[in-house]
Amino acid sequence: MEKLIYTENICRIFKSGSQTIHALRDININIEKGTLTVLKGRSGSGKTTLMNILGVLDKPTSGKVYLEDREITSISEAAKDKLRRGNISFVFQSVALLGQMSAYENVEFMLRISGKPLDKERIEQCFSLVGLQERMMHMPAQLSGGEQQRTAIARAIVHRPSIIFADEPTAQLDSKTAYSVVNIFRTLVKEEGMTIVMTTHDPNMMELADHVYTLEDGQIAQEGFPLKEEAAKWAKI
Repeated sequence: MEKLIYTENICRIFKSGSQTIHALRDININIEKGTLTVLKGRSGSGKTTLMNILGVLDKPTSGKVYLEDREITSISEAAKDKLRRGNISFVFQSVALLGQMSAYENVEFMLRISGKPLDKERIEQCFSLVGLQERMMHMPAQLSGGEQQRTAIARAIVHRPSIIFADEPTAQLDSKTAYSVVNIFRTLVKEEGMTIVMTTHDPNMMELADHVYTLEDGQIAQEGFPLKEEAAKWAKI
């Protein structure tokens, strides 16, 4: 597969008074196009810090990030902002929907800020992909937590970004709803060719990933390919 985003020796150091905190140490990862990659680890392991750097929300102390072979760590803030509006999208733990807008209007708003033409058919297609065709005219307060998160996913994908970053998107959901959300990610990978990077500490989500990086104390402690391993296991039966 073709690499979409990769890193070279990413380090991130924070200062806290006289204390130096090494949040990330020499991180080298490859995110392939059209895959679901999970960054796994306990709280404080560095997974969210790494995601923020990959999504140009933060800058590494040293090292480089490449998106489609373009080095993006040293570009200007204006260029980063443009990248985030057009090529990179985010799904956060707190869904951050605009309460005064309907679900449909929240998704439409993403097309506006990304500079893409308003496309009613594409918006409706995105609601169909997340299973909310009948709820798209409801206000966020009228939606359940799972429905709000699915609306946030529709908003994240509507302008067809190169990569989606989802930071603990299932943390506040019950296990059944959380599993359905990650299944939506798998559908988007399969049907839309999306590339998704998700952080989680939930071991039940691992089996749906193409690639898992486990972080401990700011370092890559383990790397695995759950779907390939599962396929190999069944091939032996």
